[in-house]
Amino acid sequence: MRKKSAHTVGLGEQSGVALFSRWNDFCGLRELVLKKGDTDSIHDLRVASRRMRAAIGLFAPYLAPRAVKSSSKEFRRVTRALGRLRNIDEALIYAGSLSVPLPALAGQLSAAREEEIKVVVDVVKRFPRSRMDRMLREAVADLMEDRKVDQALPVYLSETSIQRYQAVFELLLPATIPENVETRHALRIAIKKWRYLLEILGQVCQKDYAAMLDTLKEYQTLLGRLNDMVEFAGLCAALKLPRHEIEEISAALDRDSASYLAQFIATVASKPLQYTFIL
Repeated sequence: MRKKSAHTVGLGEQSGVALFSRWNDFCGLRELVLKKGDTDSIHDLRVASRRMRAAIGLFAPYLAPRAVKSSSKEFRRVTRALGRLRNIDEALIYAGSLSVPLPALAGQLSAAREEEIKVVVDVVKRFPRSRMDRMLREAVADLMEDRKVDQALPVYLSETSIQRYQAVFELLLPATIPENVETRHALRIAIKKWRYLLEILGQVCQKDYAAMLDTLKEYQTLLGRLNDMVEFAGLCAALKLPRHEIEEISAALDRDSASYLAQFIATVASKPLQYTFIL
């Protein structure tokens, strides 16, 4: 009998392990948010919810459609609720780091956080953990037990990797143009999707993507800070602030946006992203 290639043996099983390990991380962080609700646990749970969505989306062709649709919807609800709270927390940290005190801004952001944390706790509490656990266990079993998955995954993962890289490549240079704010937002999302894919590939294929992941994280961090400046401006515009605080925060946001953009452009020039795929 012809043996399977060593490259394809166990990929379905490893995919199931990768998916379930992300589920365990999410569950642990969910409990932490309900107990503490601090900035770090909120950020970590938000990332965990995104990683769950990334894993479910990646393996969707090999999972029951009902499980994909239902779980994606539930995790997206958590991500969105935590995203609003995370933006307020980061805005509070940013405002507190400025050299000039902005008491009205800090006070109104703190009040907004008190209201938003109630929404987050409600969403996190209502998350159907038991139902999701049953559904994800079935999904993991599907990945592990279907031998056809082992045969199909190498080509599927390769094609998906190329698509994720291509999406990044097409946005990269346009994103360096100062006025292309929306393009940078799209690039940030594309890089995040590629990074999550490489994280999963590293676990499933047991290959070392550390160098590329570090570079992608550097890109993502700078693009995230640029996006934060846009989000903070929107938050501030919705508040009733004295004129001098509006002028102060606007000047700070303009200054730091220009600085982060310059760093991003320099990073694109000095650390170009190169396609990588290893099975």
